[in-house]
Amino acid sequence: MEKKKSEKKIIVGLPAFNEERTIASIVLRVAEFADEVIVVNDGSTDKTEKLAKLAGAEVINHKENKGYGGAIRTILTEAVKRNADILVIIDADAQNNPDEIPRLIEAVNHGADLVIGSRKSQRGSTPGYRWFGQKVLAKFTNMASKQNLADTESGFRAYSKMAITKLKLRETGMAISAEMISEASRVGLKIAEVPVTVSYNDARSSQNPVVHGLSNLGKIFIFISEVRPLFFFSITGGFFILMAIIAGVWVAQQYYTTYILATGTALLAMLATMIGLFLLFTGIILNILNKHFNK
Repeated sequence: MEKKKSEKKIIVGLPAFNEERTIASIVLRVAEFADEVIVVNDGSTDKTEKLAKLAGAEVINHKENKGYGGAIRTILTEAVKRNADILVIIDADAQNNPDEIPRLIEAVNHGADLVIGSRKSQRGSTPGYRWFGQKVLAKFTNMASKQNLADTESGFRAYSKMAITKLKLRETGMAISAEMISEASRVGLKIAEVPVTVSYNDARSSQNPVVHGLSNLGKIFIFISEVRPLFFFSITGGFFILMAIIAGVWVAQQYYTTYILATGTALLAMLATMIGLFLLFTGIILNILNKHFNK
């Protein structure tokens, strides 16, 4: 797909933080498919801004690093200002292949509002720890959004005009990927996936992958508690009640065997029961308030 053949205004946005090694080449490659290329320079301390401009991109500067989510939100804001019909966001680190942009655009043209470039088929070339982390995060993101997506963390995405205007996001970190899916589901946008390739040959990360994954998982738990409170608090409350039942059975067995009451364990079982019931009632109340708020 060439931009000259499209009647729709296509903008490609790149969030970038210290990407001087790859930014120029990525800008030049995505320009083939875009009417405008926007780079959000998220507080870089290297030559990212200069090289992006030399390659022909319009650069929006964050004086301080606002995080990946902050850069994504700025790109979405710019797309609204510039009246984009389709927005494509691709990372500036050369892990994604810009030549696959037409796949995402085609999916938008066929009715999708949020198109995710899925790395599902790349199992063989994805490091084990990355693959495991992606699967865990996808599982919980799907719980929050009531979707069944294979790859919820991919940053290679395309957005319809409706998605650009309707998505209202709060996250500033990497958890914005999950928040976006949850919000898109909440407002009724159509979500689709298309297969893409990815290269980790020269991958760099500014954050420990374990810390990054646990941070995202924590934020996803918050999303679940907000959008599906009854489900979230029923699961957690049920866990405490189950532990209480197991402890109670053990206390009873010990008493009938030795005629000695395990007081400490019995008190813990009672405490777990109270916590479990409290969580269950919390979920019920929040679910009622959530339905009322949505109406």
